[in-house]
Amino acid sequence: MLTVTRSGAISTLMDLSVKPLALDALECRSIFQSRFWAEVKKQNFWNPLAFHFSMDGYCCDVLVLVRKFSFFSIAYIPMGFTHGVNEKHLTAFASGVRKYLPSSCIILRFDLDWSCTDSIETKKLRKCRFSVQPLGTVRIDLSHDLSFKDRVKRNLKKEEGIVVRLWDGDEEVFSKWYDTYVHTALRDNFSTRSYDYIRSIFSLKGLDVEPRLYIAYSDGEISGGIVNLRGKNEEVYLFGSSIKHTGNISCGYVLQAEAIMRAKEDGVKVYDLFGIEGRGEENSHIASLTTFKTAFGGERTYRMPTLDYVYNPAGHVFRLVDSIRYKLARRSRI
Repeated sequence: MLTVTRSGAISTLMDLSVKPLALDALECRSIFQSRFWAEVKKQNFWNPLAFHFSMDGYCCDVLVLVRKFSFFSIAYIPMGFTHGVNEKHLTAFASGVRKYLPSSCIILRFDLDWSCTDSIETKKLRKCRFSVQPLGTVRIDLSHDLSFKDRVKRNLKKEEGIVVRLWDGDEEVFSKWYDTYVHTALRDNFSTRSYDYIRSIFSLKGLDVEPRLYIAYSDGEISGGIVNLRGKNEEVYLFGSSIKHTGNISCGYVLQAEAIMRAKEDGVKVYDLFGIEGRGEENSHIASLTTFKTAFGGERTYRMPTLDYVYNPAGHVFRLVDSIRYKLARRSRI
């Protein structure tokens, strides 16, 4: 089949289809490709669009987020596509979806799913120097017995007096937990999400993903908590906090252990600790985080760096400016 792109170039694509899809028709294959995540981003200046893509036997639904700035727009696919996708599929999708994006859109940015491990880069698809999403994670198969390492077992003994509860919606409790989150960010030098952003996550009800806030109490005082998202098949850890109270004891290990065990009891298939060093990034600024997360067992999983498909020469300028911004931030954010 011959197709004509917006630029006027003619390309030959076999069995290609990019069709708009209603957001409520998205299947929750991945937390970040869900209707829930579309609604979260919709509340935070992104316009969510959904499409069904098929080409030469490969097919999947794709959530695309569009953000408008003063004179241009960008499009972004968070953790999209599945195992088996290749360069031809991605370039064909980028070409086929163009007519549904704003005319001001200068770039389409891809972050591929954890199942996409093959190297992809062409003249049309360029790797980003800094990826939006983490390049490595630890995924625990909950259908098997848990295999916490000795580091976890030792710390659980130290933290055995800490009680973990699922947040019940009390606004005062949420506010006190957020204070511990800000305290942790200042101590560990990472950027926080705003109070309103996190609270908006919990305002969404009845969708395909359930937000969960596990809160730790030490001697009746809130000593930390973690924010997770639970889908049909997986639960993903987003971010959290921990401060020390009685006996200088933290709560990080007991929070994760409790969340992992509850997910297993509830029949969730995979627990994703979301975010460790990527390949070749040993001894980076998140080395201690990698040590912490890998102590819970599971499998280290790595994926492709973020890829860009540039629609307009201004997209190259955007890539340069954005890489500088990420270098200064030194953090991947969802």
